[in-house]
Amino acid sequence: MKTKDRILDVSVELFNKNGVVAITTNHIAKAMNISPGNLYFHYDNKEEIIGELFRRMCKETYKIWSPKHISSMSPIQFIEENFDVYWKYRFFHREMYALRRKDPVLAKMWKNHMEKMMKLMKVLYRNWVADGKMVQIKNDKELLYVFESLLAMATTFLQFFESTEKLAGKLSVHRGRTHLVRLLLPYSSGKSKDDFEKFLDSEVSI
Repeated sequence: MKTKDRILDVSVELFNKNGVVAITTNHIAKAMNISPGNLYFHYDNKEEIIGELFRRMCKETYKIWSPKHISSMSPIQFIEENFDVYWKYRFFHREMYALRRKDPVLAKMWKNHMEKMMKLMKVLYRNWVADGKMVQIKNDKELLYVFESLLAMATTFLQFFESTEKLAGKLSVHRGRTHLVRLLLPYSSGKSKDDFEKFLDSEVSI
């Protein structure tokens, strides 16, 4: 693996474990057993590393949301894959508000990402309605409410749940996934509705 990629892998691990504020480029270099100068050869500063990690997260997310990929799985599988990415880059979902305020470049990237996700949600909704996986929502205001509620919950659930847990971890991801399924359940149909109900019936008591 190239050093440039290893820096990203080690950085996301440290950010997830300790938080962005607590980690410096020196910590990253030390964890990799390389000199700070070697790290700076690839990235000018921590903000550049964070920006590259954000682009990597977006790329992995958009791959999951590609129509070809979505068509090969059930809605519950689709949700689980998205939450795997949330967990992999969980520091973003814990700290994005503060990171955006500090870095205007990241703030713009986040805004563009949210706009793209709204567009992808509209495409997904139309495809799921056509496939009989969701019911059609005829009221435009209600449809927008559903989109915004899903996106808001998916991007902030870790920050909320982990602030209430003494030992935060994958339990928070499970809770987020469960809440999202509950939000979607009234609008699901056919086998998707059956799958959602089975998922909720089998959820771990928390």
